[in-house]
Amino acid sequence: MTEKKKKTPARKPAAGKKPVATKKPAVAKKPAAKKAAAYKKGFECKACGYRLIVDRDCKCGEDHLILCCGQPMKKVRIAG
Repeated sequence: MTEKKKKTPARKPAAGKKPVATKKPAVAKKPAAKKAAAYKKGFECKACGYRLIVDRDCKCGEDHLILCCGQPMKKVRIAG
């Protein structure tokens, strides 16, 4: 036959002593977000004036060729 274990009551700290606090595991902090630059990256068509704003880099390391009106758009800094 199987024996049942008896539950023991939780121990109370001795009088005059504080219970020992257990440490919580350290939480990894996220790096501080960079402040938004005063200028955003963008492209502008010299023929029609159309502007394309880039709000996030793709981080692929290549220069991208973006066409408008049959010609490459020029890189510009856009205030914003």
